Amino acid sequence: MAMTKGFRITIRNGWNGEEKVLNSDIFPNYRLVSAVLSKSTSSYDTFSFTIDPTHALYTEIEPYTCFVKITRPDKNMTLFEGRVLTYTDSMDSSGTVGKQATCEGLEGFLHDSVQPWREFHNTTPKDFLQSLITEHNKQVESYKQITLGTVTVTNSTDNVYRYADDTKDTYDNIQDKLISRLGGEMRIRNADGKLMLDYEPEISSDCSQRIELAHNMVSSSRTVDPSEIVTVLKPLGATQERQNNDGSTDVSSPHLTIASVNNGSDYLRDEALIDQFGIHVKTETWEDVTTPQALLAKGRAFLNAQKAIKYQIQAGYIDLSFLKETIGMIECGSYVSIVNQLEGLYATERIVAMSLDLLDVANSTLTLSDNPIDLDTYRLQKRSETDAQKALINRLIMRQSKINKEISDLSKQNQQLSDNYNKMSSDYAKLSERVKQLENSGGNTPAWTSGSKFIDLSSNNGSQAQSWYDNLYQSGVKGLMIKLTEGSATGSAYLNPLFDEQKSRGITAKMKFIGAFHYFLAVSVSDAQAEAQWFLSKLKAKGIPTSAVVSCDVEDGSLTKDKAALTAEVDAFYKVLTDAGYTNTCDYSSASWFGSRFDSHAKYKWVASWGASSKPAIADAWQYTDKYNGAILDCSYSYNQIFV
Repeated sequence: MAMTKGFRITIRNGWNGEEKVLNSDIFPNYRLVSAVLSKSTSSYDTFSFTIDPTHALYTEIEPYTCFVKITRPDKNMTLFEGRVLTYTDSMDSSGTVGKQATCEGLEGFLHDSVQPWREFHNTTPKDFLQSLITEHNKQVESYKQITLGTVTVTNSTDNVYRYADDTKDTYDNIQDKLISRLGGEMRIRNADGKLMLDYEPEISSDCSQRIELAHNMVSSSRTVDPSEIVTVLKPLGATQERQNNDGSTDVSSPHLTIASVNNGSDYLRDEALIDQFGIHVKTETWEDVTTPQALLAKGRAFLNAQKAIKYQIQAGYIDLSFLKETIGMIECGSYVSIVNQLEGLYATERIVAMSLDLLDVANSTLTLSDNPIDLDTYRLQKRSETDAQKALINRLIMRQSKINKEISDLSKQNQQLSDNYNKMSSDYAKLSERVKQLENSGGNTPAWTSGSKFIDLSSNNGSQAQSWYDNLYQSGVKGLMIKLTEGSATGSAYLNPLFDEQKSRGITAKMKFIGAFHYFLAVSVSDAQAEAQWFLSKLKAKGIPTSAVVSCDVEDGSLTKDKAALTAEVDAFYKVLTDAGYTNTCDYSSASWFGSRFDSHAKYKWVASWGASSKPAIADAWQYTDKYNGAILDCSYSYNQIFV
C-alpha cells in the first residue's frame, strides 16, 4: 500500500508522554487552521500553528511541557522536533475563537542553562564546546542532556583561547565564543532518544531537484543591496599623540594617514567601483599600524578584498517530491539550481532559509545564499541579466506568435500542476474520511465528531425567509433549538408564534431539529410544576417526540437567589417531563450560575460563556457567541451527540 504524501504533526505532554495527532496527513478531522515551519542555516527552526476549539486537543496546548514533532511518513523523515514556547488565545469580531502557538527547535534547550566564568587556553574548539555542554548537562533534566555528535569546526592551530561568559546562557556562549568567531553551523538531532549536537563548517547536501520556470517555479525575486560598499577609503593608523604646553597629553590627537606616501591625498579611490556606484567615502582604522607605507598597503588590500554587494534570491516553488516518490525533498542547507530564463537567472546556490506551509505546499518559499559578492561577480550577473533581456526582445520581435503560444502553454502547465495537486488533496481527503468512517462504524454509520455548531431561536429572531436558513446551513450550522413556551397556563401562558415556521424552515435547510426550550419564571415548586405542565402540553400538541432534547432556560433576573430553593424548583420542573417520558433534560444557563445559583441535575448541561477561549469543563454544549456571522444570533458548539 503506497503511503500518503503529506506532513504528520504530533504533540505530547511531557518528554515521554503519549504522542497524539495534532495534524494528520490522512484524517481531515485532525487538521490545524494553519501550520508554518521556518528553517534557517543561521538559527534553529521554529514552528507556528493555529488551532480552533473544535479540535480535540485545543485545551491541551501548554508552553515548555508540550513537545511537537513534524514528519513526512512517505519519506521516513523528521523535519522538526521541539517544544511549545508561547501561545495566544483570540476571538475576532465574528466570534470565531482560535489559539496561535509558537514552537522552538531542540536547540532551545541550550537556553535553559548558564555558564560559570571560566578561562580556557590550549584547548581545541571541540573540547571547549564539550566543556560548555558538560556544564549544561549538570543543570538540566535528563531529557535535555546532550552528547556531542559530529564536530569538525576548527581553526588553523586547532587551539582557542576563550573566557566563558557567566552573564549569558549556554546557547549564547556557543554563538559568541564559537560560531560568530570560527563560523560553522550547529544543530541538535534526536537519535533514537539521544540528543546529539553536530557542529560542522556547513551542514548541507545536494538536491536532486532544480527550481525552474515553467517546471516547478511559482515566483522568483532577486535583491541587490550595495549600501555597504566603499568606493573611496580614508585609511587611518595609530593615534599621533600631542602634548599640551604643560607636557600633558590629554588633548584630541589625529590618526596617522597616507598623505605623505600618496601624493598628499588622505584617500584611496576605486575608479571601477566609482563608475558603477558613485562616490561613497568611509574610514577604516588600524590602530596597530604606525607607518604610512604599511597603512597604504592595508588600505589597498581592504579595497581589493571587499565583497560588500549583498545579493539574495528568493523563490516560491512546488516540491516535486510530493508528486513523484523517487524524487528527494528540497531541504534547507541543500545546494539547488535555480533557472529563470526571463530574468537571466542561472545559479546554483545554497538554501539558507525556508518557509514551509505544511497545509499547502504550493505556498512554500525559500531564500538562496545571501553571501556578499564582489564587483566582478556583480557585473557578470548584470551581463547575464542584460543578455537575457536582449534575447527575450529578439525572440519577441522574430517569433511573436510562437512566443505567445509558448507562454500560453507554460501557463497551462503551471495551472495543471496546481489542478493536479488540488485534485490529489481532494481525493486523499475523501478517501481518508471514508476510511475513518468505516473504521469507527463497521461500515454502516459515519462516526460522530464533536464541535459542530447549532443555533437557538425565539420570536426575537423574527420571521426569516428560507434562504436565511439555507445560508446558515452552508456556513456550518447543523442544528437548531427553538423556544416553545414561557411561564404557565395560569401565568403568562406564552407560546412562540413562530415555532412551527422556524422548525419547518430549519429542517428544510437540512438542519437537525434538536428540541425545544422553556423560559423559566417560577417562584415556587408548585409554580415550577405548573410551568412544566404548560410546556408539556405544547410539546405534545406540536408532536415533539420524547427523544428530543427538552431544556429549561434558567437565567431570568427575577428568579430566587436562594440556591437550594431554585434547585428544588428546577428539579420539580423536570420531574413532570421525565414522568411523561421526556428524559433528555437539559439545563441552559450562564457559566457563572452553574453551581452558584443552582445545582444542575439535568441529563445535559448547555452553558453560555460568550468570548471564552475554551469550552467550560461541564458543558455538553457551549453557547460561545450571541453574534454569529455578525448578526444578533446565538450559536453553540456541540460536545454530545444528542445535539449535533
